[in-house]
Order: sequence, then structure tokens, then C-alpha cells
Amino acid sequence: MRNVIILIISLFVLVGCSPASNEPAPDPLELVTQAADNIRSKDTFRMDVTSTGAPYAVVTDFGPNVVFRQARAQYVAPDSLQGNVRLIVAGIPADVDIFSQGDNQWYRNQILTGNEWVNQLFAPGFNPQALIADDTGFQAALNSLLELEYVGEENLEDGTPTYHLKGTAVGQDIAALLAGIVVIDGNALVDVYIHREERYPVRFIITLPETVTEDEPDPTTWTVDVYDINAASELDIPGESR
Repeated sequence: MRNVIILIISLFVLVGCSPASNEPAPDPLELVTQAADNIRSKDTFRMDVTSTGAPYAVVTDFGPNVVFRQARAQYVAPDSLQGNVRLIVAGIPADVDIFSQGDNQWYRNQILTGNEWVNQLFAPGFNPQALIADDTGFQAALNSLLELEYVGEENLEDGTPTYHLKGTAVGQDIAALLAGIVVIDGNALVDVYIHREERYPVRFIITLPETVTEDEPDPTTWTVDVYDINAASELDIPGESR
């Protein structure tokens, strides 16, 4: 009997000392506000953008029927971005290096330019500063989310701890997250993953449900990963833009 009483007391002590398991969920609006402020304060970051599902035409200097598939770029404050874009031009894959400093744009490609930089618009209207401006880019994408919901805590494939949120957004408010290459009409479904410790966005998944057709059963989806925050700048600036 004495042993039973000791066991019961021990259980009460353990329960009383254990941390609460039902902590309240974080406020989604507070999370996106912090995330927008935090990413806008960084000096550099890298972005990977991957498109899957239904092909989506983009506006570039290469003419019509150009499909965007992938991009990798580094942003350097206040207004520079350099990266590589994988396009499908007339059914043929093309890797294009891009560089933007403010409104000044450059691009190069082995076939189209002989791998020499050409000082010419690649994505009309794009300015890297739009990524961190207070009315476009990350700020607009996060602040414009409608029907915002907190999904829960999730770890990405590499173990990054995140808060998962979801909502909808007007396409034009998230276009700057796609390097200014894609013009999005209508609304999009948006999943946002915010670093649980650092509180900046590390992934956006942007889905266009209206792109589903009988021939294309999977909707156009862009996955935008943000990483290497405040890493050293590795811009290869074209000589004429120095």
C-alpha cells in the first residue's frame, strides 16, 4: 500500500513539473508582420524558384511562348540581383544569366549572346528593390494574404523549423517574388513557411488552381525558397554597370 501511495505522489509531481503541452498557436497576422519586417532588414539573401505543373508563359525579351521553369538568384541590398533562369523557348531549354541593378538590366546566354553580357531589358518593369520595398515583394505578398490560417509547426526537408501558414492572395501582389518575370492574373493559393526561431520567410508555395485543364491536370505551382541570409555577396557585375 505504501508503494502505491509513493507511486501516486510521484505521478502528481511529474505532472506538476511537466511543461504545458497545449500551448496556444501563434497569431498568424503577427507572424507575417514579423517575417516581412525581418526579411526586409537583411543585406543579402538567395532565392530558388521552381515551377511545376501546367506550363506558364512569361514576358521576356525572347518573344512569346516562353515558359519559366527555374531560377536561382542572390539579392544584395539595396537594389541588385544576379542569377540564372531556366526557360523553355520554342520547346528548347535555355539557361540565361541575368543581372539587375535598379532599373538597369543585363542578360547573357551562350547561344543568343555568345555568353557576353547584353545591356537590355530582360523582364520589363522589374527592379530588385521591389523585393524589399514597403508596398511590393515580400511585404505585399505577406500583408495581402486573405483568409490567413495557421496550419502548424513543420520541419522542411533540410530540418529547418517552420511555422506553416496558408491563405490566398491577388496574383499581382506576389509577382515580385518570382523575379519580376511572371505576370499573374487572378488569385493564388499561398502556403508560407516562416522560420520558427529567426522569424523570416523561408518558403512560399504559390498555386494557381485556374490553370488546371483536361490536358494539364496539375496546376501551375511555384516553390520559392529563401536561404543564405546575409551571406557574402557574390555578384559578377557586368563591366558597364560598375
